[in-house]
Amino acid sequence: MVAECLETVIAARVSPEAAEARLLSLRGRHPDLIIQLVTLKRLPGNRTVAMIGQQTLRAAKTGALLAAKPEVDLLLRLAGTTQIAVAIKEAGYQARGEKLLVAAGPALAVESLEAELAGDSGCEVLRGEEIGPEGLEMVERAAVLGTRS
Repeated sequence: MVAECLETVIAARVSPEAAEARLLSLRGRHPDLIIQLVTLKRLPGNRTVAMIGQQTLRAAKTGALLAAKPEVDLLLRLAGTTQIAVAIKEAGYQARGEKLLVAAGPALAVESLEAELAGDSGCEVLRGEEIGPEGLEMVERAAVLGTRS
């Protein structure tokens, strides 16, 4: 019962082929989750993405989102900007780089999605808890965005 109250975040590298269709399909099957597809020049570690995702979850609960939708807030935080047009250009699904699917929400729902992604040959769920200087900078930049709005 405790797990139902907890919220968590997962990230998975996805192949660019049909990435947008996969995103739309997952959102349709998992409406209780915040699911976003981002493109990053370098993939951050799992822990970095989880910390930024937790910022979005907290902002959604406290009414402090950077945008009207939590999915857009997550994109903004991962891109490190408050400008939606800049985030879409640099980290949107059509940008160049590594495709990363990020999901956040109730732990049981995230675990269900994680099991689904683990069985998908076009996805690689990120693992590990290490966070380096670049990851810490990314987390800090995302946190500071919330103090400026």
